[in-house]
Amino acid sequence: MKLEWIQALRALAALLVLGLHLGQQETRFLEAAISPVFAAAGMSGVDLFFVISGFVMVWVTRHAPHGSAGFSARFLYARITRIYPPYWLATAAMLAGYLLLDGAFSRQAGDLNVPASLALWPVGGPPVLVVGWTLIHEMYFYLVFAALLLAPRRWLPALLAVWIATAALAGALLAPGSAPVLHLITHPLTAEFVLGCGAGLLAASGRRAFALPSIGLGVVWWLAATILIDWSPGAIPPAGWDRVAAFGIPAAFIVYGVAGLDLDTASRPSRVLIRLGDWSYALYLIHLPLVAALARVWAAVLPEGGVVGSVGYLVTGAAISIAAAGLMHRLFEQPVLRLTRKAGDRLFPAARPVAQTPREATKIW
Repeated sequence: MKLEWIQALRALAALLVLGLHLGQQETRFLEAAISPVFAAAGMSGVDLFFVISGFVMVWVTRHAPHGSAGFSARFLYARITRIYPPYWLATAAMLAGYLLLDGAFSRQAGDLNVPASLALWPVGGPPVLVVGWTLIHEMYFYLVFAALLLAPRRWLPALLAVWIATAALAGALLAPGSAPVLHLITHPLTAEFVLGCGAGLLAASGRRAFALPSIGLGVVWWLAATILIDWSPGAIPPAGWDRVAAFGIPAAFIVYGVAGLDLDTASRPSRVLIRLGDWSYALYLIHLPLVAALARVWAAVLPEGGVVGSVGYLVTGAAISIAAAGLMHRLFEQPVLRLTRKAGDRLFPAARPVAQTPREATKIW
C-alpha cells in the first residue's frame, strides 16, 4: 500500500529545504530581503528526509526474506537505481553550468572532484551538486541496511541499536583530521536514519496506539527548537548531536504518528501534497541551482526592486523549481524507474518479498 501521509511528509521536507535556499539566496543578492529569520529552520527538512528514509527501508522490507543474499542484493540494486540516475542528470546539468559560466560560482571548475561526486564518495568537500552531501549519507545508510538484511529478522532491532551505539562511541574517539570516510560512518546524523527505522518497526508491528499524540509532541518539539535556536546572521546552526536532538527526534515522532494516519484512519492528505511528494526527490536535486541562478538574474534586472521585488523572487523561484521538478519526475524519473525495475526483475527473479498476513493491520501493544 502507498502511505500517502508519509508521501505528504516528503513534500513538506522538500519545501522546507526549498524555503531555506530561497531565503539564503534572497538575503545574499537582494537588498530588501523579507524572508523571516526562521526560514533557516528549513534545514530540518534534511533531518525529516533522513528519518523518512529509515522508516521506508523498514516498511518496504517488512515481509522480506531476511537472511537472503539475493533479496539483500535486490534491495541495494533498487536503492542505487533510485538514487543515482536522477542525481547524475542533475550533476551533469551543474557541470555544464561550471563549464559555460566558470567564475560565476563559489568554486572553480578545476576545484571539483567529479569522480567522487558521481560516485557519492566522501572526500571532505561538497560534491559538484552541493545537496549531494546528504545523498552520501543516504547511500551509506543503504549499504549498512542491506548488510543488516542478511541477518534473521528478529535481530534487526538489536543490530540497529548496536550500529548507532558503535557509531556514537567511535565518533567520540575519532581524532580531528581523520579520513572523510571515518567521519561519515561515525556521523551523528546516522541516528536519524536509525530513529526512522525504529518508527518503521513500531508501525509495521502494529504498535500505533499513540500515533496522534506522537504527531502533537513532534510538532511542539520542532516548534520549540525552532524558536529557541539563534538563527541570526553569523550564528552557528545546530550540528551533530545537537541537530539530532533539535530536529531528528521530533521528526521521528511525526513520522511514526503520520504512519498511523495512513494505516488506521480513512483520512487522506490533499492531492497536491501527494503529487509534490512524488516530485520531492527531483525538487530536492534541482532547486538550488535554479534559485541561485534566478537570484543573480533578478538582482541584475531589478537592482532596486524593494519588497515587491523580493516577493516576486520568492514566488517565482518556488514556482520554477516545482514546475521543473514535475517535468523531471515525469520525463526522466518515472521512465528510468520503469526500466530499472524491469531489469531488476530479470537480474533477481527470485528475490522478491514473501507475501504474508500483514502484521501492521492490527493495533497492538
